[in-house]
Amino acid sequence: MQERLQKFLSSAGVASRRAAEKLITSGKVKVNGAVITKLGTKVDPEIDQVSVNGKKIQSTQKLIYLALNKPKRYMTTRSDPERRRTIYDLLPPDLKNKVWPVGRLDFNTEGLLLFTNDGELTQKLTHPSSEHEKEYEVTLDKELSEGKMEKIRNGMILDGKKTAPSLIRTNGTTVYLTIHEGWKRQIRRMFSLLGFTVRNLKRIRVGKLRLGDLELGKYRLVNLKDII
Repeated sequence: MQERLQKFLSSAGVASRRAAEKLITSGKVKVNGAVITKLGTKVDPEIDQVSVNGKKIQSTQKLIYLALNKPKRYMTTRSDPERRRTIYDLLPPDLKNKVWPVGRLDFNTEGLLLFTNDGELTQKLTHPSSEHEKEYEVTLDKELSEGKMEKIRNGMILDGKKTAPSLIRTNGTTVYLTIHEGWKRQIRRMFSLLGFTVRNLKRIRVGKLRLGDLELGKYRLVNLKDII
């Protein structure tokens, strides 16, 4: 049965769907020995021979799901031109080249970061239409009033666009905020507009997966059913 080449690559654990598209358009993918650069190309995994950078791709690769408690001051990238530490410095050598992060956390944000080689899951969790929740523990410089909490619940305007309604509860200066989007520095910007400074920002849940008591800088293997 035929399927789109980028879907095959993501299902095989080569890269996320978006990254697979970049591999194709940059001429790094071959089908039956021919370089393919067209995104509409379809392949039959049982018949066609697919390779990326000369390496044959099998569609039966074992899928990996890994939860990491990211510390502050780590980049969510594989390498950094400024030689700052990256999240890959926290992974064992046998996994570093097998998985990628689903989404990202800012340099000064800590907490739950999911890694996988499952392209389909990555697409589900990161697509703009995704309704999967992300929950954060936010420490502020002062307590929120009920009026300002309502502004967050109803959605706020950032760069001319309105955020989706959010779930929010508080315990003193600690706020638990659940959002669907992942705009750049979204949470810090939302509170800044309301006159607050974020003292600490930690993600504690993605979908069904909770950070729990996972130690800072450590990881654990999880199952797909734990995530969605």
